[in-house]
Amino acid sequence: MPLVSRIIRGLIRGADRSRPWNSKMGTKYNRMGRGAPELVLHRKGKRHVMNNYIPEYVLPDLTGFELKPYVTPKVPEVLCDPVTPKDIFDVCCAPEIEAQYKDGEIKE
Repeated sequence: MPLVSRIIRGLIRGADRSRPWNSKMGTKYNRMGRGAPELVLHRKGKRHVMNNYIPEYVLPDLTGFELKPYVTPKVPEVLCDPVTPKDIFDVCCAPEIEAQYKDGEIKE
């Protein structure tokens, strides 16, 4: 930053605030961070790691999996009709009811 702009900034904002403000400014004991939690606490001269702040990712085993984890944007868009409750009934329940009706288990 050129000298002239620093002088102008000092005159406008005040001599005590001549540098740009950031979120880490604070006292010696109060260090304001950027929103991240403290992962290590110091108590009685010992370090305690806060394991509940460290994320644990549970991933399935994908050995031998044929598909790749990337979908190309060149895939054509698939348009289909919305699924209705009648469609679900016709696919899931109707064949069983028809078979029971033909066997004579169900009467009108």
